[in-house]
Amino acid sequence: MYRHPSLNRLFLLRVIPLGLVISLLLGLINAWHLQHRFEEELARKQVELLRIGATLLAAPLWDSDQHSLTELTDALLADPDVASVSIRDNAGSLMLARHDGHRPNGLQARSEPIVFENAQLQRVLGSVELVFTRQRLASQILWSILYTLLAVGLMVLTVSWWTLRFNRHHVIAPLNAILDTLRALRAGQGFSPVASDAPGEVGQALRAFNMLGAQLDQAHDQIEQQARRDSLSPLLNRAGFQEALASWFDACPGRSLGILHLDINHFRWINESFGQEAGNHVLQDVAQRLMSLSEGRATLPPARLGGDEFVLAFADADASLLEREVRRLQQGMHFPLTVSGQELFISFSIGGALFPLHAKTLESLLKCVELALHQGKERSRGDYRLYQPTPSRLPAREMIALERDLHHALHHGGLRLVLQPIVSHDEERIIGAEALLRIEHPERGELSPQIFVPVAEESGLIIPLSQWVLEQGLAWLADVSTQGYPDLTLSFNVSVREFHDGGLVERLTSTLARHELMAERIILEVTENLMLESSPAILEQFHAIRALGCRLAIDDFGTGFSSLSYLQHLPFDIIKIDRCFVQELSDASHQAQLVKAMIEMGHALGLKVTVEGIENAQHAAYCRKVGADHLQGYHYARPLPAERFLACLLRPEHSLE
Repeated sequence: MYRHPSLNRLFLLRVIPLGLVISLLLGLINAWHLQHRFEEELARKQVELLRIGATLLAAPLWDSDQHSLTELTDALLADPDVASVSIRDNAGSLMLARHDGHRPNGLQARSEPIVFENAQLQRVLGSVELVFTRQRLASQILWSILYTLLAVGLMVLTVSWWTLRFNRHHVIAPLNAILDTLRALRAGQGFSPVASDAPGEVGQALRAFNMLGAQLDQAHDQIEQQARRDSLSPLLNRAGFQEALASWFDACPGRSLGILHLDINHFRWINESFGQEAGNHVLQDVAQRLMSLSEGRATLPPARLGGDEFVLAFADADASLLEREVRRLQQGMHFPLTVSGQELFISFSIGGALFPLHAKTLESLLKCVELALHQGKERSRGDYRLYQPTPSRLPAREMIALERDLHHALHHGGLRLVLQPIVSHDEERIIGAEALLRIEHPERGELSPQIFVPVAEESGLIIPLSQWVLEQGLAWLADVSTQGYPDLTLSFNVSVREFHDGGLVERLTSTLARHELMAERIILEVTENLMLESSPAILEQFHAIRALGCRLAIDDFGTGFSSLSYLQHLPFDIIKIDRCFVQELSDASHQAQLVKAMIEMGHALGLKVTVEGIENAQHAAYCRKVGADHLQGYHYARPLPAERFLACLLRPEHSLE
């Protein structure tokens, strides 16, 4: 990952090269100035030194004083700018020469005549020649450049150090503080203002950042509160309640807890009658009452889970404590509410669950109390129901795994169609079959429908699974029809979910058309509980199925909530008496009389009667005697694969022997 350089490093990378360039330029300018000044001074010095030398040498040369000439020559040579001294006579012959061993490079020779002059005469005796060197000039220029570089370098270092120190305290430190604050905010920590005493624009920026950060922190707190609070009432919402519940679980591990899940009965009627605003006022009033009733008693603040559902939690609870709290809530909520000038009485359906009796985790506890509520509403609204685990229901984790396995079976060929024969009253022939689904689990083997059907219902997979059974069943029926069995009927179990989701009639119509089958050969079996729902949409689908030509059968008759009124007015053709009435069947038993009465009642209403669960000859003989139209059960055959069922059909008289 690329890492950006620090501000100090960027500063040094720019200032130091710039300082070196400036130092070099200043050194060169200073050197040029020194050279120009030094050359002017050297030219004046050369003229003056030659003049003085020629004047001083005139007398010793006139007197031929060799010793004085030598001393004067050495004196001239002692000058640092003189490289050599030469004295010549009038004829140009060299009389005396001295040099100091300088290199010849950069040397400059100049001469001056030696004139002896007194009161009587003036005569030119010869000339003196001085050779000047530039070594001192070059040395001075070099040292000048070095001094300039050193001075500018020290100045750059001083300025850089001061600038870095200033940046570190007044720029970088505030920026790092801002970064630390942003990291803390990103980690979910609160906002901490940074020091804003930096001068100038930096200080203004820091103060603006603190102001913005405080506003953002306040907004963040408000958003978090809104995320945990119900938008309509002062109660917690679902997320806030789950968070509070999880915190309680962490703080009190192993401590028992009871949950009550409340649902307002027929709240939809209030919205439809008085409008949504009136419904909101009712919810707010209910919330206030729940807060008042639970104050000092509930372990956690009450919460509104959404819609017209509320929840309360009680520590150290058992079944009796929850029952007492339910009675107290029902009494406290019995007083009417005033909506649009009218009095309304509110009642609740309530579900309860206990930790750790019913669930070991937070998620499963909430699921259990929700199931208890729905189980209670299915039986009768306005009652309280404590969660009761059913043996056929899997734990939540296993249900998730089973849902995954159902998806895999649906899309990777893991489903199997089986058919159970339905025989005629005289047992002489097979008149139809019931199409059933079997699933082979890689670990559990063949799954019982009592196990996978509830999971399919809750997950919505019952729709594609039922469509698969319908498609495979009709394809099989079309195939056997071409082999000489055009009157064989086929029954399918239809889920309540299929009626609620819609599209059943359309799927049935298209599948029948695709396989070119008559609708009269199809029987759709529904459970009695579905008849309790007087939904116009469901009744419309019943009539559409009958108009299509398919027949309707009431499955598991006698185990639900049937009534003669429903049987009179709903368009059913067949009732199928549940196997539980046949298990201990004998001529003298109460069950025998009950089966006989149900068969007679069905015939009185113009319905055909099929008896399920025929497991022996005694069962079959009695049911034939009391007039059952069709028989079905293990006495004739267990559910068979399609090819084995076809083999049974090919036997004489469709024999099952």
